[in-house]
Amino acid sequence: MKRYKEDKRNHKIHSHFGINDYYKFYIKKYNSQIDKDKYKKILEDFHLGIRDLMINESLIYQFPYIGMQLIIKKDKRRPKIVDGKLVNTTPPDWKTTNELWERDKEARDKKIVVRYNNSHTSGYVFRVYLKKFSCNIKYRSLYKFNTNRDFQRSISKRIFDINKDPMDAYLLFS
Repeated sequence: MKRYKEDKRNHKIHSHFGINDYYKFYIKKYNSQIDKDKYKKILEDFHLGIRDLMINESLIYQFPYIGMQLIIKKDKRRPKIVDGKLVNTTPPDWKTTNELWERDKEARDKKIVVRYNNSHTSGYVFRVYLKKFSCNIKYRSLYKFNTNRDFQRSISKRIFDINKDPMDAYLLFS
């Protein structure tokens, strides 16, 4: 018996627990009579508050009991030459790349990708990072945190907001 349906994508993370399981656990443990909609709203407000504090106030959120931290990290991406080959880890600009491929058939055949230069952030790329160095649980390398699209778009809006100071994030690597 399989716990989850088969998926063609290998990068899909399957979870065996969801909000319904957390709600049942909460009701059982605390003998609460809160309805499910109110419980979901409380969780949603909490998570949105954490997200906003991380983006606007540079909060480092530490998960209780396990010691993992959730941070917004910036790192500088530069092209490098490794073993005689050019390695460029700068994020691709797919909109511009697709426009180039529509105009130029040769660029499409050679799979030339246009990349961001991030001149507005001095070449830094921002992302959400799960810091596990001080974690006290077994098999910590198996844990991963993926942000949803709304979280990523909120970081992007904050970076491009000229009314606020430039975004200061945790600098793990230079």
